[in-house]
Amino acid sequence: MSRNAFDRMRLLLSLLVVLLLVPLLPTSARAQASEPAGADSVAFVGVNVVPMDREHVLADHTVVVRGDRIVSVGPADAVEIPDGALRIQGAGHWLMPGLAEMHGHVPGGDDPAYLEDVLFLYVSNGVTTVRNMAGNAAHLALRDRIARGEVLGPTLHAASPWLSAQVAGTPEMASQIARDHHAAGYDLIKIGSVPHAAYLALAETANAVGIPFGGHIPEEVGLPEALDAGQKSIDHFDRYVEFLVPDGVDTGERPRGFFGSGWVDLVDEQRIAEAVQRTVASGTWNVPTLSLVEHLASPEAPEAMIAWPEMRYMPRRILEGWAQAKRDFSARPDFQPEATSRLVELRRRLLHDLHAAEAPIALGSDAPQFFNVPGFSIHHEMRMMAAAGLTPYEVLATGTREAGRYFGEAAGVGTIAPGQRADLILVTANPLVDLAHVERRAGVMVSGRWLPEDEIQARLEQIAANTSGR
Repeated sequence: MSRNAFDRMRLLLSLLVVLLLVPLLPTSARAQASEPAGADSVAFVGVNVVPMDREHVLADHTVVVRGDRIVSVGPADAVEIPDGALRIQGAGHWLMPGLAEMHGHVPGGDDPAYLEDVLFLYVSNGVTTVRNMAGNAAHLALRDRIARGEVLGPTLHAASPWLSAQVAGTPEMASQIARDHHAAGYDLIKIGSVPHAAYLALAETANAVGIPFGGHIPEEVGLPEALDAGQKSIDHFDRYVEFLVPDGVDTGERPRGFFGSGWVDLVDEQRIAEAVQRTVASGTWNVPTLSLVEHLASPEAPEAMIAWPEMRYMPRRILEGWAQAKRDFSARPDFQPEATSRLVELRRRLLHDLHAAEAPIALGSDAPQFFNVPGFSIHHEMRMMAAAGLTPYEVLATGTREAGRYFGEAAGVGTIAPGQRADLILVTANPLVDLAHVERRAGVMVSGRWLPEDEIQARLEQIAANTSGR
């Protein structure tokens, strides 16, 4: 498959946003509220707080929320709870920050009911922030409606539409579109495939006007130039495999393949240290999306994968598309078992070594893509990151504290502290012990709105019923 054809395929698949997810916590495990909903303040009383500023737990604490902000955190016997506050009894529970999906997608606004379902799918799993990487002009208004509380959903950071050679094929076009996207109010320019000169012009203009750019690295650019240009994020470890192939190696007519899968047998792993050093020096973030590759590389049959419990929420056409994509990839010479195993191992080592060197890493799964259901896919991604050698705390940090660092202090996300946005997950077991405990939800708070697990389950059942007819 040519790179242009691959880019078109990725763009089309990125726009096939799906909905729904299976919740894993029984309603009997939910925390009980002792005051009526709608109170001005909410207090999580006597809970174990996992603030995520460092690896520790604050036992028997109370967290008070007013509006969309945390106003106090302290020992349960020392915190004053406002009169009339909604009290959520937190004994035997753990309270952690909401998670960020740093490479997610939401649909446009042409089907409002479907859009609201997708947004809820993220929230239902405690994904309270989404860096939306499938740009659409409708997302700018949606971002603002969510922020005003008019629509229930995760805080949205809106990337521009995919930047291709068709819209940014010359330096002049690229510079102008960077200015246009900045003026329109996008939070990020989504890089797709543009020529070398256009990329450099875009980078110069974007840096000058103050809009970050990230996503893919064009084939003509490569890893070193993207790092030197100040690209904000590299998603999917794009172009790392190609960099690890030593200069002078004859690749012949072999295509690079899916994120380097066609060249993976040519890699010299001694070059990983240089790739890591360059990345650290640049300050560029990586959003690994391990699950994007590992689901395609898995030996599990596609028919079995689309029978996973959460897939009952997915439209049949999406499931069939994913299954066919896996069959197509399995037939490619660069996606035979030996090559895919090597690619998976290499990507996991990249994550491990980059993290060990304190390169910026952010959690993202590229949902919905290739068996990744929004919200639910974060749990797959976290398990894969743990398999690469990260501890539960280190994995959780990429979706909480580190996401907050990516967005900056003003965003107020990623930790539990006074002044932070009230994006929280209440779980029934310590998430620092086992990442699976993040799925044992008792409820989710998004921008100060409390959703107990029974309400989450009821809404998900509604969505499942709606999906069954699609």
